[in-house]
Amino acid sequence: MAVACKICIKSKGVRGSDKLFETQEELNDHLESYHHMPVIRKGESKEEAIKRFLENYPAARKCPKCIAEGAPWTKITF
Repeated sequence: MAVACKICIKSKGVRGSDKLFETQEELNDHLESYHHMPVIRKGESKEEAIKRFLENYPAARKCPKCIAEGAPWTKITF
């Protein structure tokens, strides 16, 4: 079953040429790499997820808006 990113749909709409993700894992990877949102994977604690995310995407620490807001990450449910 194809899965679409609701953030991308809201911000730019969906076109026929847009790639839909085949699995939830692909969507999770997209959320982390493109939107810089840490995703808690199965078997991970919140702390482990944030640690893995910051190791994989160190640029996320340098986002001026996140630094100003104190990086208030919250869990988002779709």
